[in-house]
Amino acid sequence: CCQAFAFCPSNTCNVSVGDKVLYGLYGVVEHSGSMRGGHYTAYVKVRTPSRKLLEHITGEKNVPGLKEPDGESADQWVHVSDTYVQVVPESRALSAQAYLLFYERIL
Repeated sequence: CCQAFAFCPSNTCNVSVGDKVLYGLYGVVEHSGSMRGGHYTAYVKVRTPSRKLLEHITGEKNVPGLKEPDGESADQWVHVSDTYVQVVPESRALSAQAYLLFYERIL
């Protein structure tokens, strides 16, 4: 099973050869400065909580005050530093000089 995926330990891999796997980017860390010093900032994808996920976690069908997002429009990217959090367009996060990327498995 996992021989096709060198990064996947054999005791945790649930993917067979030929299975489709899909990941989505949700975080980008950017470094400015030099090797001796500098500053890190992050771009983070923020989503409205999913009704189905909250129902699964809480066991309740009607979670008070929860509004269902309108498709993809509910996703936002924010730029985070020591002193601010600022909403930015997705294009800015995708064009950052990435030092580290964070992905989540979707499928």
